[in-house]
Amino acid sequence: MTAVVLRRAAELLLVLLVLSVLVFLLTSLAPGDPAEEILRRGGVQPTAAGVAALRAELGLDQPLFTRYLRWLLAALRGDLGRSYVDRSPVAAGILARLPATLRLAVAAAAVAAGLALLVVLRAAVRPRALDSRVLAFVTVAIGGVPPYIVGILLISVVAVGWRLLPTSGDTGPGAVVLPALTLGLTGAATLLRLLRGDLARALRLPFVRLAAAKGLGRRRAVTVHALRVAAPNAVTAVSLVLVELVAGAVVVETLFAWPGVGQLAVVAIRQRDLPVVQAYVLVVAVATILVLALAELCLSALDPRLRRR
Repeated sequence: MTAVVLRRAAELLLVLLVLSVLVFLLTSLAPGDPAEEILRRGGVQPTAAGVAALRAELGLDQPLFTRYLRWLLAALRGDLGRSYVDRSPVAAGILARLPATLRLAVAAAAVAAGLALLVVLRAAVRPRALDSRVLAFVTVAIGGVPPYIVGILLISVVAVGWRLLPTSGDTGPGAVVLPALTLGLTGAATLLRLLRGDLARALRLPFVRLAAAKGLGRRRAVTVHALRVAAPNAVTAVSLVLVELVAGAVVVETLFAWPGVGQLAVVAIRQRDLPVVQAYVLVVAVATILVLALAELCLSALDPRLRRR
């Protein structure tokens, strides 16, 4: 197991290095001159001398490779640069909004996992029951609708029509309910599609059918035997859903004016604040890679056959 962890760690470092190059290039080679944008935003007409001075101050006049090395070393120290808009530290801005994003992600993951597990277990125990089919159909149908449509419907019905919850912002404990539902319903649909087939195949395995033939109830056959067989694939499914939740948080946070990192990134894109955009892409990409790497280690622990690969 130690050799597997070390090999995965080496592969992870290589992936993170390539990722840092891609993130830096995609943001640094964007069209337009950041120095001119900053001067215009400050109400100053950009001149050749003013643009050259500001480029020198920001380090934009240096070669691309030199800028990348400086940026990478600073990022390793936790310094993600300063915003072009207000010159505030980017890392501090992201850290200030990170708790709100994590709270939304945890709530959405709880909604997705709870709803998907409920539907999958109900369908496995009573596959031909009407409620099982209705729940599965509704969950998959909602998953086929874009999150912003689901969010608008929830705002119209729950917040505006019934006046049960706030429409936007982080104004109290109930404010996270609608964003979490919007994000969690999409994740539940993905999790349901991935788990339902695996659990159905596990129930058709000979030892599970033999246990049922010996008098073990279907409910215990599902919870004791089938779920254990489907556990490795469940880890993969959960990791994919977590990645999906991270990606979908941008749309949901913007729709509900949720003060998270995703909303910060959208504002930065509108203002062409490249250091903030760069830091957001880097943080989300690193989080995604770490989640997938952790899922792979969990799979190796659950399935010894994977350790020999």
